[in-house]
Amino acid sequence: MKTRKVVPDEVTYNILMRGFCLLGKVEEARGLLDEMEKCAIKPDLISYNTLISGHSRKGELKDAFMVRDEMLSKGYNPTILSYNALIQGLCKHGEGTRAEELLKEMVSNRITPDDSTYISLIEGLNDVEDFVKSENI
Repeated sequence: MKTRKVVPDEVTYNILMRGFCLLGKVEEARGLLDEMEKCAIKPDLISYNTLISGHSRKGELKDAFMVRDEMLSKGYNPTILSYNALIQGLCKHGEGTRAEELLKEMVSNRITPDDSTYISLIEGLNDVEDFVKSENI
């Protein structure tokens, strides 16, 4: 792009980051976020959610939460997409209790869980009956 004098913007970077994450190359996507900042292009919610999702899919939950914390430090609040990616990652990697805690945080932040949230929780929890009772479903 640079050889053709095309100046990338946040949309361009976000598309490239998503592509890297879908290929499992989350570190390359992270490098693009760092490059954005060096080029004075402000990463947005899509940038951070893309990285959170990429790390979560790979089971790199510590890294996913670090990106969430970075997002918060930049003034962005997690969205339903942020929470769903984290919950899905936790559930897929056997951390159902932690996912339940995140659900409670999500609700306390006035973000309504959606079908994707509940599907991830149901698939990831060992004792669905206890979950249903605790949520008064």
